[in-house]
Amino acid sequence: MNRYIKRLVPLAAILLASLCAACGSSTAIVGPPPPPPTGTFSNASLKGQYAFLMSGTELCGGLSTPFTRAGSFTADGNGHITGGLEDVNVCTGPFTFQFTNSAYSITADGRGTLHLTNNTGTTNYSITLSSAIQGVIAQTDVNSTASGSFQRQNTAAFSNPAIANGYVFDFAGIDANKNPESIIGRFTADGAGGISAGLFDANVAGTASNQQLFPTGAFYQVDTNGDGTNFGRGTASIAGHNFAFYIVDATRLKLLGTDFPDAFSGEAFAQQNISFSAASLNSGFAFLLGGSSSTGPVATAGRFTADGAGNLSGIFLDENNNGALTLLPSQGGTVAGTYTVDANGLGGGTATWTDTKVGTFTFIFYLISPTQAVFQETDSKITSDGTFRAQTAGPISAAGLAGDFAFVWTGVSKDEEDFVGQLKLTSASGNNASGIMDFNEFAAGNQFFNIQFSGPLAITAPGTGPNTLTLTTTFPSPRTFNFTAYAVDSNTVFLVGAESNRPSVVEGSIARQP
Repeated sequence: MNRYIKRLVPLAAILLASLCAACGSSTAIVGPPPPPPTGTFSNASLKGQYAFLMSGTELCGGLSTPFTRAGSFTADGNGHITGGLEDVNVCTGPFTFQFTNSAYSITADGRGTLHLTNNTGTTNYSITLSSAIQGVIAQTDVNSTASGSFQRQNTAAFSNPAIANGYVFDFAGIDANKNPESIIGRFTADGAGGISAGLFDANVAGTASNQQLFPTGAFYQVDTNGDGTNFGRGTASIAGHNFAFYIVDATRLKLLGTDFPDAFSGEAFAQQNISFSAASLNSGFAFLLGGSSSTGPVATAGRFTADGAGNLSGIFLDENNNGALTLLPSQGGTVAGTYTVDANGLGGGTATWTDTKVGTFTFIFYLISPTQAVFQETDSKITSDGTFRAQTAGPISAAGLAGDFAFVWTGVSKDEEDFVGQLKLTSASGNNASGIMDFNEFAAGNQFFNIQFSGPLAITAPGTGPNTLTLTTTFPSPRTFNFTAYAVDSNTVFLVGAESNRPSVVEGSIARQP
């Protein structure tokens, strides 16, 4: 599950202001020409209907404010966007727009640009395809930055009956009082617009709600598309909030909150139709979370092993809380933990671990399957959520990870930053990582394109624990990104920034290209 809805925007920057979409003049900084791209991608790789979701920060009335967008676009395989629709929730409220006269371009390495035009203007994006059916995206306008993902839609699933059985969801954003809020849970869709067995846990500004039932009136409804077009859009009321959603297929929905001044976004995933128990978790798992704390942005990555009987071992954790790093196990400490799965079989549960030197960390989760879950931290003063996924048994080596990867990172330095690009890994020692990226520095109003980087990925045997990835750019000035890297498997790696010398927090993932 690639997110990644924004969770790292400092709360001090969240203020009401006026709508400003892609206004102003961009300060574009373009790096030296990179080597000719290699790979099998082209404009023809992006063909069909794609649903997208992203969130970020925009400048409205001279102030930074969070916003979200979700929608659908149709690519013709020749560089043209032939139609589409998007919902946005900005500082003046939610709006729906249709796309016209839009375009895209894809190079051989899967990197490219996307330009989407509606009646308010054109928004500009850098994208990287991880395959012909999906990719990652970052907005590169001077007064707006955001990041997220897109996937090819299955139009056969654009109906109420296609949305049936259990779904697990993860929403994040701000509530009406501008507090950070995370909501995770699950519900059962009946295939006719009705919702039952709705359960959720909310975390508002570091205060957990504990498990709650959905309020009455929960529903979903796929649009009838009376205008003759079909974007897979619908509306829903879930966990007491109203959403517009876009269908990827029967197993995945992208949702954007339409309550105002709330601003939520997230995804729902079809839940495996089994009765879950403690025995459902019986392997190693890697996790990635992002959000905010009482002191600033926070990002956390790590791994643990569940034994199928409620016990956790092999626990590692790297937390970056506004530039302050916490590592588990701590020096001289040991870590042990436990977990529970709800007796109702619906997949909710808790996880707790304690380091003898640092203290206790608490979480809740909802299982999508025995190999994947949404994950939320419930410690005081932290609002943070994400995912855990079954980890390969190992060992993981540089040779096993060698290949091409698409990536998206998001974070905060002075304000929000969003990065998208391609990373190449080799099995050599030393500088075995290199690539090219575009990124948007919101605070400075700068957008960077074709920025080359390189550095070492160092694997600590057996590779399933914390590894290190260090990437350095030389243009327009030297900048180094230090990450702790947790490999889910040879195709996916979770990254959390390990910058201890400044209040900078970056998190994200890399996903293998074919």
